[in-house]
Amino acid sequence: MVIYITLGIFDALAMLLLILKLYMLPFREYGVKITVFVLFIASFSHMMRLTLESPKLDLPLQYIFFVLFLRFGMELKIHLSSFIAGAGISAYAAIQMGIYHLFNFFDVMHVNVIQQNAGNLVYLLQSSSIFVTYVICFLLSIFDYGFSFIIRPPHDFLTKENYLSSVNLPYLIGTIVSAFTICMTLVLLYRSDPTWLLALAILNFGVSYFFSIRRERGDIRAAVEAYRNKHKTG
Repeated sequence: MVIYITLGIFDALAMLLLILKLYMLPFREYGVKITVFVLFIASFSHMMRLTLESPKLDLPLQYIFFVLFLRFGMELKIHLSSFIAGAGISAYAAIQMGIYHLFNFFDVMHVNVIQQNAGNLVYLLQSSSIFVTYVICFLLSIFDYGFSFIIRPPHDFLTKENYLSSVNLPYLIGTIVSAFTICMTLVLLYRSDPTWLLALAILNFGVSYFFSIRRERGDIRAAVEAYRNKHKTG
């Protein structure tokens, strides 16, 4: 139990850190809230998987909790919270499945590990995924890389959002794709199909990455045009 919850804390922290670093959002100033959140997620996962023996509900409910934390804990708008939570969780799933395939190639672990909730090989896969994710987050931070189109929280909630606008529609599509991916992940997980799990996670992150890079470039173009118009007027 101690090992499971400890790894669960670092696991939840790795996912949240990846989400925030991918979108260049603050981390340290929300330290207390993040600590409480990852403790909650680790305890919740232990309860769902080992106490209630309902592991199928763990991932979709975790996704919802991540969205709620970003919305109410960090005060990001809900469509942005849903979008970046899906992107980060998909990226983490791709990392985990990539590491599994590496271990599988060297005959260290096999497909039955994916369906297990505890055990030495499960802990090895989990701790390896956590370590690699922390390294990636460190590199993102060192090289100052990530998407910067999301305004630092807290966001303004007085302005009503049109979720079908050209700006917000990609977020809505990304959220729908993420929700679909999580549902399909459950199906593939209990069919023990790690290859399709990896492909699905990469596909979902690819969709999120595509919309993110397009929005980033759109903001850069808008800034350049505003700069040019300013100087023309002057």
